[in-house]
Amino acid sequence: MKVIVDELRCDAHGLCVDACPEVFALDDDDDVVTVLVEEPDDSLRDELARAAQACPKAAITIEG
Repeated sequence: MKVIVDELRCDAHGLCVDACPEVFALDDDDDVVTVLVEEPDDSLRDELARAAQACPKAAITIEG
């Protein structure tokens, strides 16, 4: 599976970091969320789905 964040849509709300901190990160001065692991283990699928659903800008796509 692959995680993609649309940097043009992301407003750095950080809800994805709350849902899946193993994959997403956000520093105080970041304008967009950082993807720490672009191809995470399948065991994180549920957390990634929650992160994508929580994003108010629909900036997260999970492929695969």
